[in-house]
Amino acid sequence: MAAVRPTKAPPSAGRQTPRLPRCLGLLLGGTFLTPPADASQVGGSVVEAGSGRPLPHVSVASAGGAAAVTDSLGRYEISLPPGRHRVVARRVGYDPQSRRVDLRSGEYLRLDFALRVSPLAQPPTLITATGRPKSAAELTVPAAIVGREAIELSGAANVAEVLEDVAGLNLHSSLYDYLGSPSGVMIQGIDPRRVLILVDGARVIGGSGGVIDLAELPVCQVERVEVVRGPHSALYGSEAMGGVVHVLTRSPREPGGELNLGLGSGGLSSVEGRGSLMRGGLSATVVTARTARDALDRYPQDPDTDIDAHTRTYAQGKVRWEARPGLMVRGSGRWLLQEEEGVSSQYFAPLDKTYVWRFPDRMRRVDLRAGVERRLAGGGTLLAELSRDGFDKLSREELTGSREARDRSTAGALTRRRLRAVHLLRGHALTLGLEHSREDLDVVLERTLAVGERRSTVEVPPSKVDVAEAYLQDDWQAGGRTGVVWGARYQRHSRYGSQLTPKISVAHRLSGSLRVRASYGRGYRAPSLKELHFVFDHSNLGYKVLGNPSLRPEHTRGLNLGLELEPARALDLSVNLFHNRLRNLIHTEADPARTEGRVAVYSYANVGQAVTRGAELAMGLRLGDPLVVKGDYTLLEATDRETGRELPGRPRHAVRARATWSLPTGGRLEVKLRRDSAVWVDAEETLRSPAGHEWDANAEQPLRGPLVLRLGVENLLDSRRDPERPGDLRSLRGREVRGSLRARL
Repeated sequence: MAAVRPTKAPPSAGRQTPRLPRCLGLLLGGTFLTPPADASQVGGSVVEAGSGRPLPHVSVASAGGAAAVTDSLGRYEISLPPGRHRVVARRVGYDPQSRRVDLRSGEYLRLDFALRVSPLAQPPTLITATGRPKSAAELTVPAAIVGREAIELSGAANVAEVLEDVAGLNLHSSLYDYLGSPSGVMIQGIDPRRVLILVDGARVIGGSGGVIDLAELPVCQVERVEVVRGPHSALYGSEAMGGVVHVLTRSPREPGGELNLGLGSGGLSSVEGRGSLMRGGLSATVVTARTARDALDRYPQDPDTDIDAHTRTYAQGKVRWEARPGLMVRGSGRWLLQEEEGVSSQYFAPLDKTYVWRFPDRMRRVDLRAGVERRLAGGGTLLAELSRDGFDKLSREELTGSREARDRSTAGALTRRRLRAVHLLRGHALTLGLEHSREDLDVVLERTLAVGERRSTVEVPPSKVDVAEAYLQDDWQAGGRTGVVWGARYQRHSRYGSQLTPKISVAHRLSGSLRVRASYGRGYRAPSLKELHFVFDHSNLGYKVLGNPSLRPEHTRGLNLGLELEPARALDLSVNLFHNRLRNLIHTEADPARTEGRVAVYSYANVGQAVTRGAELAMGLRLGDPLVVKGDYTLLEATDRETGRELPGRPRHAVRARATWSLPTGGRLEVKLRRDSAVWVDAEETLRSPAGHEWDANAEQPLRGPLVLRLGVENLLDSRRDPERPGDLRSLRGREVRGSLRARL
């Protein structure tokens, strides 16, 4: 399309640059936001060739560094100095298009683009690694992405199942029996308490013992899951010691709806519904889902359930409104109700009697968020956001045949205010952010004795912590072959004072098929309110667990070195070496000075020092259009620096493999393998769990009209735990069959 020179500036040319809060304006400086007086303007629209459909999220940039991203109507505007420029429009999935322009001082030039759909596979785009959209092929840190198509084909019911096949990750719920078996994720051998979980950029709180149970997060509204390995506290703050798991939910792309019905082994059932509306600059989507599953009891001779029955009811709404060109208002709300029920028995030798307890638990989450985003001159953005994530949980224990019961009520909330500005300047993307968060927690235990008397114990008094943070990041494209990302975060904690965490990462393309990457960062985790104030009194069982107000933050330093090779168009190879050193790790230990007679007292203390190191190898092979094969191998050495022993639950060798066929009927067939080597069960290396392996098979086939059928078999060979073998941590569930029918409305 030819450039059009209008006789007068468009209406938007006379708009004033929006005013910023004074503190941010002083930090950024006026030159970041206001173009020079003699600057010229280039603006227009970007559409899809053939259909003429406006294309949002297209990057329009000049070789000099000025850039903008198109809005929901495909419009953009950038400021450039007078002279000759090459302007390029790019979007993943489309062939890029460039135009050369000559600009006079103060001129406005209309420049439209029509992008054609690319017939070649495009690299995915991630936002977690740098906080802004960036192609996976340009990242400077090790990362992985699981997209919507892979999620749907896998038949996964929750985020935990989605991540089972990602290299460098290990989900081992059996390892955390003392915490209620949550499905936590390890990254590079660093345990789940030190891995940050985000949903749409907000931290998830309220995990049992600090472990966020990823099985609580349904996938019905998940667009993709991004995983960044290595310390990332410089960008995301506390808890990002081992890495970040970022769950991004779906936004409306077109009006319509979807209904999904599923059934499976073990009484699994699911119903999901989604509807979207788009009108002008307004778009909205609503999702509701309900999943249920029966309890698993592999040993009928005892009353215990091996896995509790559960029911999860979920709803989410998202709305986005382009109030005017370049000004976007967003809002969202999530609601989750999870109900579980299980049975556990306890033998009391003095009375030769077995006590049977029933555990009906209930947890409710309500997350709300609102934000405004403004595009700035030169292609930058300014975001202001307010969010509140809260939960309340009732853990109930009922002694069958008695009035005796225990009710533990836990309530927590995280309120966060965030201000972030991104400025694009001559190959640099500068990000500056200010955040303030407040976390609240209280835990109360109500006991009903056998005679009906009620007693109340405050296990965590109403507590709060305030954190103020500022961070800076520079994403610099130093020429066509080298990318550098550096930054730091400063935190002011109401209890622990100041923390400074830097990071730097570099990637360089040596040739068209060879790329090297290196990154170094520091991470930290502030002690939780529970670790500081907990009073867990089980004197009737002979022990107590007490919080410690003198705890210090945990720290880690991580180094990653990687190489990516594409020796042929159909073959991708990569290797990543990692080394992480952790100190001041918080564990519970016996406190003889506080022991009360026969009641042992345990307290939290900074007693852990550890090292995790190893290598991650990955291969991708495309055998024509119908077959894609991917494989990953992870070598891990995780040791306690004080004892020299291996850390429990970390397999030294892990293999993940997947083959996907595209069928002539329009469907897909996938076969997956997961294999982990034997692991130590305890820190003293007295019990060892055998190696485990599972084969899965999934198939998807479009039917008549809008219907799609999916069938899957998990653990095809029925590999599972041996009840006669002490310390066996392999899967409790055996072979499972699942099926679902999806209809687009």
